[in-house]
Amino acid sequence: MAPTFYHHWPEPVTEKSGSMVQSQWWGWRGLKIGLIMVVLVLFVALIFFAVRANSKACKEGLLAEQECRNVTRLLELQLAQTREDLVGAMDEAATCNQTVVNLSTSLEMEKAQGLEQLTRREELQREVEKLKEKLQDALEEVERLRKEKEAWSKEGETSLGSSSKSLGALMAPVCLFLGLTALLA
Repeated sequence: MAPTFYHHWPEPVTEKSGSMVQSQWWGWRGLKIGLIMVVLVLFVALIFFAVRANSKACKEGLLAEQECRNVTRLLELQLAQTREDLVGAMDEAATCNQTVVNLSTSLEMEKAQGLEQLTRREELQREVEKLKEKLQDALEEVERLRKEKEAWSKEGETSLGSSSKSLGALMAPVCLFLGLTALLA
């Protein structure tokens, strides 16, 4: 079955009843009064907030807020400067650390050279001691030969000639030895 649509046309109102006109009048009038009340409340609230916004406490609060912003900006600038200084100090510390490492390396090398020189000096001192002993032995030999020469010279001219020849033969190596030790010292 097909649906059936019913449509009713409104009936024109030719005559308005008194109660209907009166209720519409009160409706508009109530709406106007309500709007006026809302406008008055908003106006009073606006005056209240305007007075409060221009009050001394509000102005002091705004000044305090502005001062706080200025202090904050100043502190941010100081923080940025401090960070830059910190980076500079860290760079200097890195440079100092590198210098310490370089100096430590140089010091170790100097110590090694010092030990090497000390060892060489000790070796040279031992050689000097050996040479002194040899010199002492040579001097003792010369002294012994001189005494023999004196003893021979008392014995006679003939024995003197032969000892002076042997003494002359020994004097050359002794003088060479003494010259070498003088050069080494």
